[in-house]
Amino acid sequence: MKLTPNSKKIVEEVPYGTYVWRMNDGTYLVDEEYRHLSVFCIKGNQKAIDALTREARNLGFGDGAPEWKPGTRKISDEEYAEQEARERLGLVPDPLDWGAIKDQARGRNA
Repeated sequence: MKLTPNSKKIVEEVPYGTYVWRMNDGTYLVDEEYRHLSVFCIKGNQKAIDALTREARNLGFGDGAPEWKPGTRKISDEEYAEQEARERLGLVPDPLDWGAIKDQARGRNA
């Protein structure tokens, strides 16, 4: 008997994430250093969504919509360097990535 999945479901492990502005052509609104126009919040936070939409329109990019990226957040250059160092040591790079930390703990207990 062969099992064939007929649908995929995304399971969000944490309630926080980032809304980014996605243009109608599928690209994201970024600056010259490829930093996304985004807002970190709890999913469905209408004030954050409205602020992102307002800012995109103020910048002249009204064609598009907010897109939810669960479990993501902006980090500084210093945090990025720390995450690279953690990864080289075999640790979960982001100490706030609860899903990866739980997976790592399960792997140790297996």
